[in-house]
Amino acid sequence: MRSTLCVSVLLVLALLHQGEPLVCNYCFGKGSSLCTPTSNQTCSRGVDGCAAVILTGALSANFRSCMNMAVCQGYVQTPGAFATCCSTDLCN
Repeated sequence: MRSTLCVSVLLVLALLHQGEPLVCNYCFGKGSSLCTPTSNQTCSRGVDGCAAVILTGALSANFRSCMNMAVCQGYVQTPGAFATCCSTDLCN
């Protein structure tokens, strides 16, 4: 009985934690140096990651923001783009 109660409490805590939105660093800049975060961004429901992206070449821009992990991984695979993807608060 006691172990069932412990498992139930853990499940409730896990469900409550899922309801909190992710918070990421936020900034945009020009050039190939990653911008310094100017604020925090609370991610929209369903957005599961934070990203730091540098685009080189003609675009030459950079940013930190909320982003779906699948989109961020697309930047990782893109020539001329350098990206880091993560999924905890302010990890970017």
